[in-house]
Amino acid sequence: MKEDSSNYSLYDEEDLVTAFQVSEDMRAFEEIYKRFWFKLYNAALKRTTSQQEAEELIQNIFERLWANRRKAVIHNIGAYLAVSLRNILHDHTRRRMTAEKYRQTLDTDPLVNTTEEDVNRELLLKDIDKTLRELPEKTQTVFRLSRFENKSVREIAGNLDLTEKAVEYHITKAIKLLRQRLRGYMSAFL
Repeated sequence: MKEDSSNYSLYDEEDLVTAFQVSEDMRAFEEIYKRFWFKLYNAALKRTTSQQEAEELIQNIFERLWANRRKAVIHNIGAYLAVSLRNILHDHTRRRMTAEKYRQTLDTDPLVNTTEEDVNRELLLKDIDKTLRELPEKTQTVFRLSRFENKSVREIAGNLDLTEKAVEYHITKAIKLLRQRLRGYMSAFL
């Protein structure tokens, strides 16, 4: 080690590691941080999506370095930090890919989509029912027979003692109101 223990910038890397590991000298650790932070940060920034992620990863490296100061075997601090960066970037990438796969699974999971579709269908049916209740009873009945029970115009006319023209009128009237109230939302259904 150098004679002047107050000026760590004059220490070589081996002496800094010794002061940091053996004496737990915080100023030696700070000097290591100053010497390597920017280089590690730039390397991390090239492999991450943001400055914030890169900063967090480098912070994690130095936190681990301090936490493991007594048990880490460090022959070359630059190489040690480079390997630490490679490992932390690998872990970070793996976690990000796992999270992305999970998100994709949620997007394509038939159970998730089915549940969402079921909820949307229920909301749509409630809106349709609410809108239909505003119509005269005969128009509601004709529309429900036509669209919910898949009865033909002829069958509805025969069952309700109406002309086919009257059945078509009631269906058209219901559709017109639904289109006004549920714009665009109903085009696939109708």
